[in-house]
Amino acid sequence: MTYELSYKTHKCPHNPSLRAVFVALLCVLLSSCDNSPEPVKDKLQVRINVDWSDYSKNTPTGMTVVCHHTESGENTQIIDDNTSYVTPWLSPGRHYATVFNLTEEEFDNIRFCGLESAETAEAYASAQDAPKWYDAPADGDHYIAGQPEWLATDMILTAPVESIPDGGQADEKAIGTLGPRNIVYTLHVTIHTENIGNLRAVRGAISGLASGRRLADKHPNDNDVTVTHLIGSDCWTRQRTASNPNIGFVQADVRCFGLPGNHLGTPEENRLELQVLLADGKTVIRYNLPVGHLIGKSHPTPDRQGDNLDLYLEWRLDPPLPPGSGGGGMDVWLDDWDDHVDFDVPI
Repeated sequence: MTYELSYKTHKCPHNPSLRAVFVALLCVLLSSCDNSPEPVKDKLQVRINVDWSDYSKNTPTGMTVVCHHTESGENTQIIDDNTSYVTPWLSPGRHYATVFNLTEEEFDNIRFCGLESAETAEAYASAQDAPKWYDAPADGDHYIAGQPEWLATDMILTAPVESIPDGGQADEKAIGTLGPRNIVYTLHVTIHTENIGNLRAVRGAISGLASGRRLADKHPNDNDVTVTHLIGSDCWTRQRTASNPNIGFVQADVRCFGLPGNHLGTPEENRLELQVLLADGKTVIRYNLPVGHLIGKSHPTPDRQGDNLDLYLEWRLDPPLPPGSGGGGMDVWLDDWDDHVDFDVPI
């Protein structure tokens, strides 16, 4: 299935209403598309192979390939459930070929923009509404975003598409191989504390993360616009230490586009906001922690090698949680914390 799209905007507006217009346009184009490719005047049918061996997150059920002519800027977009190769009709010359798994519409928390040009093509985290328990508003420089799904992409400069002399026979020529890799990070958050038995639930948010990534770049976007990802109570797990059951930690994994490309590693660049519900089921302690200097990469363990992109954040609560009224506290853990609480103790 091959068709061409002309895009009118070179900006990434992060606007869901504009996306709805694009989806409607795409549906019209798809409905008029002939699945059997036919010769196109002044174009040649070529083959672009796609090798997914470096992508291990899931098995792609489909893919999108976009080709941009290096001189005219003409672009051709191919959507196919055959993920091994595409056979577009392209004009003579060289092309930038870009691939990503699935289609634009199949992602819930990722949006695409700038696909009219290889230089501006971008994936970014889509905005989401804040829940009742999180009261930090978004503004022009940062917004609340959903955690992105796994996204694999690659871009290459193809070999030339060569003109066929009059009367010549055109064979389907391979002009390049795309090798998509994962570009979504996992931020592993670990919070240590004493009196772990007095902890009933946790929820929070991490700010200052990259909003997205240009598909042609090797690093996330700079911090002109950053996102806050929420870490709901269902994301956290609790564990006591074997040596002292009164001490323990909670952990959560956050999918994101990573730290901004121009991140300096200063504390205020990222803040971890935590809301901790104590064992009485009513008292909430809030922490607002500058953690930009603590987020970093680490050598992957054997089970994290491959195309995993990992960031780590570890913090020890100071002051720690207070002791529970019953000494060790009630051993109850909630992963569906209700919005309404009775007491609030900010720290």
